[in-house]
Amino acid sequence: MPNFSETTLRRLIKHLNFKYIKRQRNNALIDRDDITIWRRKYLKSIKDYRQQNRQIFYMDETWVNAGHTVNKTWVDKQVKSKKQAFLEGLSIGARNPTSKGKRLIITHIGNENGFVEGGENIFECKKTGDYHESMDATHFEQWFENVLPKLGENAVVVMDNAPYHSRRLERIPTTAWKKMIYKIGL
Repeated sequence: MPNFSETTLRRLIKHLNFKYIKRQRNNALIDRDDITIWRRKYLKSIKDYRQQNRQIFYMDETWVNAGHTVNKTWVDKQVKSKKQAFLEGLSIGARNPTSKGKRLIITHIGNENGFVEGGENIFECKKTGDYHESMDATHFEQWFENVLPKLGENAVVVMDNAPYHSRRLERIPTTAWKKMIYKIGL
């Protein structure tokens, strides 16, 4: 390598049409090999299921605060005042929320034909942190058991790897268990 100053190197790189930007976290080109292999297996499996004419359903959870609003909205330019809207029996629009309000957790499942009828699960989050704290394996399993009969035979369900989507009935011992045994005096 030639001995360049940092400034000269930057100029050369800019001349080669590179741009210095903040790195994004969605760089598929530099995934770890195990992630790339996992993705290939997934895509092959989906292709196989489609060739077998199996119904493929996708499910996920999200959350929304009662106070979520959009910054832009359509307005009737003919209505000039709240009084005019009231006299004409029109709405004067939703008030801007003063806080985020209650948080709802929403789970649903669907495919290319739309959402599954009765497949939604919406409930109020009781905790203030991440919504994943309020969704647990027991709640998820109860919902999932109710949804499964609605999917038909031989259906495939695609879901992410949230901790409550798969749990062990018996926990695997860890080194912390050894410490607990000593504390008990066994």
